[in-house]
Amino acid sequence: MHAPVISRKGVFHCGACHSVLVKRTSYLLHPHLRNDVYVCQNPLCSASYSGHTEITGLVSPSGIPNAPACDLPPTPAYERALAERALRQQQNDAQLDIFDSPSP
Repeated sequence: MHAPVISRKGVFHCGACHSVLVKRTSYLLHPHLRNDVYVCQNPLCSASYSGHTEITGLVSPSGIPNAPACDLPPTPAYERALAERALRQQQNDAQLDIFDSPSP
């Protein structure tokens, strides 16, 4: 039995011979879900595998002005970033400007 080969991020390995799997085909099942078929790169093995790639949440919004809203839920990190931005804005609004004179 061979030890699993460690390589770059995002690469799958064959369960039988531990060679790198190559994506042979992929097709959409839904706007946020793809079906993927992988084939072992070892010609003596040639095992095939299938799986899914799914987009599950919004990490950051589009930078395009007036872009349509995304129908995916925001990720916890995105929600936290929005809350931090709102807090910073609130704190900046409450911060006195060095050049403003205090109101009587």
